[in-house]
Amino acid sequence: MKGGEDLPPLEMPEQGDKDRGPVMPVPKGIRPILSKHRIEVLFWGVRDLKRVQLSTVDRPRIDIECAGSIKQSSVIQHTKKNPNFSVLVKSFDVELPENENYCPPITIRCIDCRNFGRYVLVGTHVINSIHKFMYVPTTKKAKAALQKLFPGKDPDAPKVIGPQVSVKVDDVAITMPDERFPLINKNRPLAINVADQKKQKTAENKRKKKSLPEDEDDLDLDNLDWWSKYFASVDTLIQDPNLTPDEEHDKNKRNDIIDPVDLDNQTDIPMNNNQGTTPYGSIPNGDSKNEDDPDYNPKEAKKMEATLKKMEKQDEKRTLKGTAKAVTLASKMSPKAQRKKDKAKNTTSQLKSISSNVGMFINKAFDMGEQEAEEEKPLTRDKEIFKVYPFELESVPEFNGFTDWLHTFDLYRGKSTGLAEDDESRVVGKFKGSLKIYKIPLPDDIEDTAIGGGNPQLGLFQGLPGNEPIKVLVRVYVVKATELHPADINGKADPYLVIRLGNNTVNDKENYISKQLNPVFGKCFEMESTFPMESFLTVQVYDWDLVGMDDLIGETKIDLENRYYSRHRATCGISNKFELTGYNAWRDPLKPTQALAKLCKDGKIDGPHYQPGKVRVANRIFTQPILANDEEDGATSQEENLALSVLKHWEEIPKVGCKLVPEHIETRPLYNPDKPGIEQGKIEMFVDMFPMDMPPPGPPVDISPRKPKSFELRCIIWNTDDVVLEDDAFFTGEKMSDIYVKGWIKGQEDMQSTDIHYRSLTGEGNFNWRFLYPFDYLVAEEKIVISRKESLFSWDETETKIPPRLNLQVWDADHFSADDFLGDLTLDLNRFPRGAKSAKLCTLDMLKTDGSVPQMSLFKQKRVKAWWPFVVKNDDGEYELTGKVEAELHLMSGEEAEKHPAGAGRNEPDPLEKPNRPDSSFMWFLNPFKSLKYILWHNYKWMILKLLLVTLLIALLVLFFYAMPGYTVKRMFGA
Repeated sequence: MKGGEDLPPLEMPEQGDKDRGPVMPVPKGIRPILSKHRIEVLFWGVRDLKRVQLSTVDRPRIDIECAGSIKQSSVIQHTKKNPNFSVLVKSFDVELPENENYCPPITIRCIDCRNFGRYVLVGTHVINSIHKFMYVPTTKKAKAALQKLFPGKDPDAPKVIGPQVSVKVDDVAITMPDERFPLINKNRPLAINVADQKKQKTAENKRKKKSLPEDEDDLDLDNLDWWSKYFASVDTLIQDPNLTPDEEHDKNKRNDIIDPVDLDNQTDIPMNNNQGTTPYGSIPNGDSKNEDDPDYNPKEAKKMEATLKKMEKQDEKRTLKGTAKAVTLASKMSPKAQRKKDKAKNTTSQLKSISSNVGMFINKAFDMGEQEAEEEKPLTRDKEIFKVYPFELESVPEFNGFTDWLHTFDLYRGKSTGLAEDDESRVVGKFKGSLKIYKIPLPDDIEDTAIGGGNPQLGLFQGLPGNEPIKVLVRVYVVKATELHPADINGKADPYLVIRLGNNTVNDKENYISKQLNPVFGKCFEMESTFPMESFLTVQVYDWDLVGMDDLIGETKIDLENRYYSRHRATCGISNKFELTGYNAWRDPLKPTQALAKLCKDGKIDGPHYQPGKVRVANRIFTQPILANDEEDGATSQEENLALSVLKHWEEIPKVGCKLVPEHIETRPLYNPDKPGIEQGKIEMFVDMFPMDMPPPGPPVDISPRKPKSFELRCIIWNTDDVVLEDDAFFTGEKMSDIYVKGWIKGQEDMQSTDIHYRSLTGEGNFNWRFLYPFDYLVAEEKIVISRKESLFSWDETETKIPPRLNLQVWDADHFSADDFLGDLTLDLNRFPRGAKSAKLCTLDMLKTDGSVPQMSLFKQKRVKAWWPFVVKNDDGEYELTGKVEAELHLMSGEEAEKHPAGAGRNEPDPLEKPNRPDSSFMWFLNPFKSLKYILWHNYKWMILKLLLVTLLIALLVLFFYAMPGYTVKRMFGA
């Protein structure tokens, strides 16, 4: 028997379907094209990691995964001591599709490295779209191609940046904006720089000047404080209260821009200021060397200087020709063109006469005449202002949430449900870092710079500050809260503040504000913290309760670390004006020149180089008029103002420029964790941060609420006239009234009344009665402050604010029924019509609000005596004149009222004489002649005169006919 013959047969696998065919690759037209990319990861740190498996996360690590490749960060040894990574930047290369739509997501995982080699997943974050992290370099070739398509659009070309100019041409206001928005829509922008702004004349400024209140013409600087800036700034916000962050950004771009005008296809008109232009590469004061500038090239500087001179000569002719056409066109548009035709003819000759100074031609090109120039003066702002943002600072588009190089990624645990409330509960921590994705290799002719100003070939995260712990002085200014959600049964709240910064907590419970939904806090909280351990600021608003636990109304959280390290310089806002003392004193410990020098050093750019009236930073020249105050203070003050002008336009600096945070107030929404997504109110605040290793800052700004000033209004009611008569006499039926006047300011608590003028038959009343109204007044808010208990069982007083209005009413007294209301008068002590000198001149026209009636302020004039009308609305809603009152208003401060006291009514001290009233208190049967006078003559005067005249005529006729026969006989017989 042969081997293997008795073995069972083997079951072989069935062969596949021969008709299936070979595996075909994806066609090239469909398959994404892959290219090599580099992902640079900035590992900054982790924040607020929650417990995992009942244990704290002490040694976290971050893994970045993309397209199958993983890059791990270093391990943080102890998060409580320092939650930042020791190695900041790592990179890895991956193959990614050139079309971003096909790029895979990036997954961020946080892993806790525990003892005995255990690794626990803490949380993850998935970046589905990598578009915002993509970096596309700008090359010289692309830049040259762009210039060929759009000549004159080079953002890095030397520019002269000066103040905006307003020019008036026959009542047509033309605002020359900056270089980003050309007046003439041509290839090259219209750059106009005028150093002297003393003759800025616009119709708009003239209107604004007229609209200023009289009491703001002469401001006492000693009485101005931070609240003066606040209310002046809020007025600018009230003009556009409903702006969203995007609308606010768009409005800033559109501000003062007029439509482009095509003037007969005229070529572009570049404007160069010969006096204010310094060629790139040259040094002020004639120096041609710059040892501090590594990019300085003497040959390039000479070429640039020669090119600029040629451009000036060529553009001079174009400027004169184009401007003459602009003036002619503007003159045709003017309604006064016919009346000023002779002046328009001389425009060209005027332009040619000033061709030696191109930068100064605007003020003379559009001639208004010497008389008009004297009439119109530039509108000067009496009060300095700051920016009031109606939203949080992170929502301002210019600042981009302070994520210019440092982002915050929320780490989630569990499965997403798609609901925002559930996603917030799934957050277990935060990862701080950033990503940069770019195609490699980078081109050699790259024009960009790294984030810190270095060479991007060596990495995009160069020049970043260190992430070692740093001590910072934090000042939290809380101005006020608005529209708080009621927390008590009475529909009010008793709010107070709680500030939390890391382990530091400040509870301001003792200074709670009773029964207010719009409380004014005016508090500054100063704390020392250590970044990054104490970098999250929480501002909470609680409701005080007498019994039980206090309730949280709402809170807002701010990441101070992102603000501190942002290139937008959110540590301390930049003021509009540099002043060392006063209400607008500079808050930053670094002066503008020091701050500018630091920015230039950090950005590795040339400058600043100062000259009288101008400063050069990189290839930008900033000019500013030399003010009289600067000349008195010397060159140092000039340099500070020049540096400040550069800081306010730092976004104009190429490559490293960005918008710096101005002096501001941000309005942040308040949310309650128990009611997610529902706003509980708003809070106005701002935050200053100062590193402890720098020069110490000055004292905090005093934003404490203003204390009201004591005033006393003395109102003397002298007389009334033409008061309507409501009552009828019982026996005779004649019309009369028992007149008295009542008045108040605060309400029922200070209501006062005169005595009664009985049985006035003519509507005339004589009183000589003094009302006294003491009150506390906030000058800045123009409000009277009233502190009183709302009820008998109230624990404390409630503060309310009302406008300062004097209410006067005239009444008819009745013995048995209720008194009859005849008319009223309301005078706003800040703005009320000037009274009439006599009762005849007192009419309803005095109460018009169309601006035709001159207004006055009692807080400025202090004392006035005149006639004002009493009015009442009829059934048709129209006002009717029901009487007139002669009153004297005298406003005194509390100190003056104490020095010169006066009694109420006619009492001591300083008593008033009793009025000389007509003896109308008689009875008709006791004084018949006076009764005839006041009853018959007053009511039937014209009828009595007519009867007398008719009787006289009848008597004459009777005598004529009686004597005529006898007289006729005598004449006939010659007797």
